[in-house]
Amino acid sequence: MSEQRLRTLVICHDVVGHRMAGTGIRAWETARLLARQQPTSLIAPQSIDRAGDGFTTGNYTWGDPSSLAPWLAAAEVVVANAHVLAAHPELASFPRPLALDLYDPVLVEALELHRDAHSAVRQQSFTAQQQLLLRQLGVADFLVCATERQRDLYLGALLTSGRVQPADTDDDPQLRRLIDVAPFGLDPQPPVRQHSLLRGALPGVPADAEILLWTGGLWDWLDPLTAIDAMPEICAARPRARLVFLAGKHPGPAPAMTMPGRARAHAAALGVLASSVLFYDEWIPYARRADALLDADLAITLHRSTLETTYAAVRSRFLDHLWAALPSIVTDGDAAADLVRQHDLGRVVPPAEPAALAQAVIALFEDNAARIACASNTRDLAAHFAWQQTLAPLAAFCRRPWMRERSTSLTPPVPEYHTPVNTLDNLWHVSPQPLGAAKDAANSLTRWYIAPIIDQQNAFNAGVVHALQAVTGALDDLRRAQHEIADLRSRITALEDRASDLDHAQTQLALYSNSQPGEPV
Repeated sequence: MSEQRLRTLVICHDVVGHRMAGTGIRAWETARLLARQQPTSLIAPQSIDRAGDGFTTGNYTWGDPSSLAPWLAAAEVVVANAHVLAAHPELASFPRPLALDLYDPVLVEALELHRDAHSAVRQQSFTAQQQLLLRQLGVADFLVCATERQRDLYLGALLTSGRVQPADTDDDPQLRRLIDVAPFGLDPQPPVRQHSLLRGALPGVPADAEILLWTGGLWDWLDPLTAIDAMPEICAARPRARLVFLAGKHPGPAPAMTMPGRARAHAAALGVLASSVLFYDEWIPYARRADALLDADLAITLHRSTLETTYAAVRSRFLDHLWAALPSIVTDGDAAADLVRQHDLGRVVPPAEPAALAQAVIALFEDNAARIACASNTRDLAAHFAWQQTLAPLAAFCRRPWMRERSTSLTPPVPEYHTPVNTLDNLWHVSPQPLGAAKDAANSLTRWYIAPIIDQQNAFNAGVVHALQAVTGALDDLRRAQHEIADLRSRITALEDRASDLDHAQTQLALYSNSQPGEPV
């Protein structure tokens, strides 16, 4: 039997090409993996300045529906970064399967992004992200996120927004067909040095330096200041130590951050700028990041204790530590810290404690055997983060997608109250009995006047009750029809689930047959 190969469109909202950050890298690798099993196109707002690896590339204009329309018309499945919905609400009416990627928890980032802004600006930004998240949850047929922590966060939102109903769990008890985990991944091929980028090449970094490398961006919710504070103590014990920040300007439309300027000013105030603390001011091309990683002895990423770090993905640049077999020093409290502690990949330090950080760095610089052991552990763990493994749930959806009932604007559901309308038969009569003594005391003229009014009220009440009974009967019929439809859907889902093992085997076979030599399967 011939296999249907659905045309898939991957939509990124960030820059994609030779120089790209996490979201662009994730979109590129997603398209690269999906292209092994079906025809795939990748588009971004800016022109993509490198040839696709087995897939077609193109671009669209951010916020212009007409530029996106031809791509959507040709697609049978769409995979989009969830933020695309902010400028392209027309995705909500896309009539075919739609997967949204929520790996970047923008809502909790918004809590930190405008912390120093006017309260009205901060509140406006946060409210906009709240509303966007509700739309994202409402329109996607399938959602992916980066960690189990994130999945718990989004499941809470799905439950309270009304997207999840009891019937949804009948055949999908864990709701993995609604939202699953697809972590950031790694190239299964080990890094290869082209030439040195830092050691003996960056002014202030001698060839024999002990390099502590900050590999990610200087986002406002991270904490490079503690690393800078620790350097005088580190250098007192290890004079050749150098802290190098890869601090080039983000290549895409990311909002401006205050932290790069604050970090430089802080290093200058401590008198360590350009001596033991250095900034590499160019965004390193994706294909050349190995040149910086392989120059380093240790890698570092620190954060403050916030909701952003609690629910952040395992950051893309931390995964580069695994790829390059670099021991890591990280702040406690996020998903990366869990990995470092569980697999002995380096050291975990408390937030905002320069002395504890300095002791951890010095200890690893002085203990060559410990560094070698940590490096070996990173190589072992890196194999589990190959893209074909991390993106397997998304690949399975694109291979054999499904659609769910969509809602573009989610609100908590109105509870269904079952009013016992038939009991009103005993209540609708307006009886003259309660008039009691007043009736007896009234003269015949009064009795003649009131009786017709009571009869008229009784007739009106009877009409209302009978109308309510008719409406209730119609609602009962509608509920029975809904149950029959739900039962039919359940049977269809059961048939689909019977084919899931075969589908998984087909997906793995397709990835295996197209994998490169040496790639884990």
